[in-house]
Amino acid sequence: MRGIITDDTKTKAGKDFYDKFFFKYNDVGINAKEIVLIGEEYTFARNTKITITVDNEVIYEFIIRPDDDFLEEVSDEAISTTYYYFKEKEKQSKYFTQY
Repeated sequence: MRGIITDDTKTKAGKDFYDKFFFKYNDVGINAKEIVLIGEEYTFARNTKITITVDNEVIYEFIIRPDDDFLEEVSDEAISTTYYYFKEKEKQSKYFTQY
């Protein structure tokens, strides 16, 4: 199975971000072997933090705002970060041989 994205968000703004990220992920056609986890945790005051994790490594995180323009912009950044993360991982796997 490839291209799995899990949703561990808790708020409506988190779910909106997940939906935007999911559609862009499929539009770009990343289709990675690893599972991408989108999580949300409570931070100071009444804010929440979104984290994107691959193989127990946080590759992108931010404090969420429920503004639609903000979510659109952040989802674009998150997709490009995820895309370059997988490209770098693919490049590294060509140079290393596992025994």
